[in-house]
Amino acid sequence: MTPGSGRFLRDNAFLVAAVSLPLVVVAFFLLSTALPRWMVPPPTHDLLIRATDTYNQTNPRLMVDFDVRGGKAMVTFHALPANGFGLRSKLYLWDHTRMSAREIPVEVPDNLDEGDPRTVVVTALAGREVLAEPKAPDGYQLESRSQRGPGLVGELFGMNRYDSQGVLVNKGRVIPIELPAPFQSAYASPASAVGWLVPESHNGQR
Repeated sequence: MTPGSGRFLRDNAFLVAAVSLPLVVVAFFLLSTALPRWMVPPPTHDLLIRATDTYNQTNPRLMVDFDVRGGKAMVTFHALPANGFGLRSKLYLWDHTRMSAREIPVEVPDNLDEGDPRTVVVTALAGREVLAEPKAPDGYQLESRSQRGPGLVGELFGMNRYDSQGVLVNKGRVIPIELPAPFQSAYASPASAVGWLVPESHNGQR
């Protein structure tokens, strides 16, 4: 550093601090955001996700829901009366190796009677054990977060919207969960975790 530069810094200490401090804050924020991506390992378990389209009119007299019983993924069918309307959920499997989700199809049984729900094992997952806990053994948990768009211009012209996005969170690391439309819109019910797929030898609670 030359004598002239040292004098400049002394004479303009306030200006230097005013310029440097925001840069330091931004650098600290970027570092604190990036560290979890480097330090926290990626997920090691697949996740079963329940999603419901509240505006889907397909098969309105049939309500479908999913849960876990005895370590198995179960689907319950409710036949509703003629004037009844039921929300029909879909089941998705989020693959931790591919970081993507795919729908798990279920076959609707025949001869469903009104008021007599039928619960069966999800055939495609019959050989898999499911852990019905909000948090996976590796520490990840599904959360729903709001995201805004399309930005400042949209706010000025009344075009702003709020969308709900599912994310996996673990010690500051955030991994987005992408589901097909319409389950990422503000008009769809938030996706929820059904359970985590674990090896058959897992010793955790069922």
